[in-house]
Amino acid sequence: MNNMTQRVTEVVKQRAVLAAVLALLLGFFLGWFVMGWWLWPVQFVNADVSQLRPDLKQDYVRLVASSYALSPNIDKAAARIAALGSDAPQVISDTVANSTGDDQLHVLQLRQVLLISGHLVPPTNQKPASPSLLDQFRFPLLACSLLIVLALAAGGAWYLWSSGILTRPAGARPASARPAAVTAGRSSPDSTKTNYAAPGATATPTGAPPVAQFMTTYVLGDDLYDDSFSIDAPDGSFLGECGMGISETIGVGDPKKVMAFEVWLFDKNDIRTVTKVLMSQHAFADEALKSRLAAKGEPVLVTPGDVVSMETASLVVTARVVDMAYGGGALPPNSFFERLTIELAAFTKHAA
Repeated sequence: MNNMTQRVTEVVKQRAVLAAVLALLLGFFLGWFVMGWWLWPVQFVNADVSQLRPDLKQDYVRLVASSYALSPNIDKAAARIAALGSDAPQVISDTVANSTGDDQLHVLQLRQVLLISGHLVPPTNQKPASPSLLDQFRFPLLACSLLIVLALAAGGAWYLWSSGILTRPAGARPASARPAAVTAGRSSPDSTKTNYAAPGATATPTGAPPVAQFMTTYVLGDDLYDDSFSIDAPDGSFLGECGMGISETIGVGDPKKVMAFEVWLFDKNDIRTVTKVLMSQHAFADEALKSRLAAKGEPVLVTPGDVVSMETASLVVTARVVDMAYGGGALPPNSFFERLTIELAAFTKHAA
């Protein structure tokens, strides 16, 4: 036993940094897994809706909106939404952005009713919430974590180097001799927003410059593409929302091959959401598909430079095709998009 103890002591002396690193890792995992998960695990009791995960909060909003659509009771719906706490407007906006079809329509209708009745304050008018304890110490915690990671990395590298496991390759080429990475030779689209105030610029739908302009770009491989933007008046008041997302795909496998997009407009002063379906050449020529997608909105063939207009009670939003390219392969030609850049410009019909 004494001989074993002496050997351990000698090893610790010779490898002091390694011993410290191993002790730190052992203490970290013992504290985390043994104490934190086994002996004294954290237990949550009587948690309310405001403490749910963001995705579960959005599911909760969808349920409230569906319940309100079936049985309109603004007081009951407002009380249920109030359970989300001060971030209720942001949760509703996130739910709109992450919903489709009837769910999105129900949430938009509920938010419009809550805004009109004064039960909901738009996110732009909310006072910023006081930072939590985690937010206050976020940077010190990140700095400490970075120092720990660097210390672990340095200790491991020193051990590997001193033990001879890590050696320098004799015939290593300098960085200048290594072949450069090959990147796709694709020119960037012209993403400059239209200057409606420039001389000779295209006339606007309302005779006035837009209150907001947005650029959104889809690139093949972005399977979760779904962009939404808040339309605000110059004084900061909420007017509505617009956006674009994936509507229809073709073929199987990853990445998704998108052949139709939904571009939409929501107006807080209008109960309906206006939607246009931007389709590829192949999709637009398929009468059966076009008839099916017409249930979502008016089918439109995507053509470079074309402008699609959507109009509600108090807003007009134009969608201009800035750049587009079709993908290739075994699928029919001009059937799905490799990239698509759209400029959305929002105009008010009267002074906001």
